[in-house]
Amino acid sequence: MALVLFLQLVNAISIIVAGRRRLENALPVFCFFLVLMPLESKLVIPGLFDFNTMRLSLATLLVMYCVKPKPVRREKIPLKVLMILHIVWAVLSTMYSLLVITSVKQLLSQVLEFYLMFFLLVRLITEIETIYKMLYAMILAIGICCILSIGEVTASWTVLRLFPSSNWITYNGGLDPLYSELGRGLRVRATFPHPILFGDALAMTIPIAFYLQGNWAKGKRRFIIWAIIILMFWSIYKTQSRGPWLATGMCSIMLFMMIRKGVRKYLLTTALLALTVLLARPGIWQSVYDLYQASTDPTQPVGTSYLYRHALSEAISRAVQKSPERMLFGYGLGTFRELGLDIDFLGEVKRSYTCDNNWASFEYETGYGGLAIIAILLFCPLCMAFRNYLRLPKPESMLSGVLFISIAGFYFLMLSVAAYSWGQQGYMNWIFISMVVALPQIAQHKEADETESSESLEEDLEEDHALPATVLV
Repeated sequence: MALVLFLQLVNAISIIVAGRRRLENALPVFCFFLVLMPLESKLVIPGLFDFNTMRLSLATLLVMYCVKPKPVRREKIPLKVLMILHIVWAVLSTMYSLLVITSVKQLLSQVLEFYLMFFLLVRLITEIETIYKMLYAMILAIGICCILSIGEVTASWTVLRLFPSSNWITYNGGLDPLYSELGRGLRVRATFPHPILFGDALAMTIPIAFYLQGNWAKGKRRFIIWAIIILMFWSIYKTQSRGPWLATGMCSIMLFMMIRKGVRKYLLTTALLALTVLLARPGIWQSVYDLYQASTDPTQPVGTSYLYRHALSEAISRAVQKSPERMLFGYGLGTFRELGLDIDFLGEVKRSYTCDNNWASFEYETGYGGLAIIAILLFCPLCMAFRNYLRLPKPESMLSGVLFISIAGFYFLMLSVAAYSWGQQGYMNWIFISMVVALPQIAQHKEADETESSESLEEDLEEDHALPATVLV
């Protein structure tokens, strides 16, 4: 528990010191700690909620925002109406919940925390350089996670063992936070709740790392990002997670097509390095191929995991259609993991407590109404990012393009795991959304400043030309 208190203290002090002169300067530090710290770093308040590092970071930022002077120029915040509508629907769903207390806790963590963070970031981000630094801080945090994953592979040791055992998120009987699975062996998870979630975060940030390398990084930052990119690909391979592998491939293709300057050559260089490794170590390609083959074999655990997701979606649809109330409002936030659901899978009916499809989870917990609202809310910023990519000037357009790629990758990954409200990657997604919303304002202000500067320069020139005539008079 002393370690948790120490980390909480370091976290809060770092944000306060960074934002002492200007609160916007604290945002990279905020992003760094939010991505790096595990859910195990928490203080448990019995009967109420867990006060983890993410919530402490958000609370610190909120207090500083309330006491420090606000920026002068502020526009209305997009998505506000949809957020309010989703909060109202989540409250109604909670009223019909099978576990009201659980749903209230999820309402605070899954809904209000995300939207509060979005509000603060959109209000505070005023410069594109701040966004670059926030993204770089997130890349550094992921790089540290990759280094920690090396310890898992080489020494069978995880940093999560340093935290109180009562806080551990464990598997295989709850004996150890180190993750090992029949059929795939050791799978790295670093500070994330599950190897798939670590893979999701890697798939989301790999395009960001390439973009920063090609369009922003200079000097030692270029070397650091190159080292992290190599570690990222090693770590995503060691997660042994199919979804993140596919998402990384898809995001890389989109990145190659959409973000040209300074990125394509790095993608090609990385592809060449990967091919060299595969030729030098054919066992790596063989393990990937074996995992693919096992995914189609229902007699193996890996294959049942793949096929289970289809049965899960069908079971959830049947459960929701049992009554009009459940079709509208579902069973309540967080109820699936607590109560589970009977699933007819491979001729047997088994009760499952993991919903490995976040879109199906939205349907089960908040009904068709809640699923429609959250889908519109999440895809609106995705459309905004693509529109910004087409319309904004550079560099805002290119940055919007890479954010579009990362967000789209995350939404694809939500098909294979409950990634939205479990772990750091849900917060990462809303950080990216906040950046998407802030970029048009930044571009508009920059254009206005340039216009004002140009007009001021023209006035000065006119005065200079008029000066000799005045002197003669």
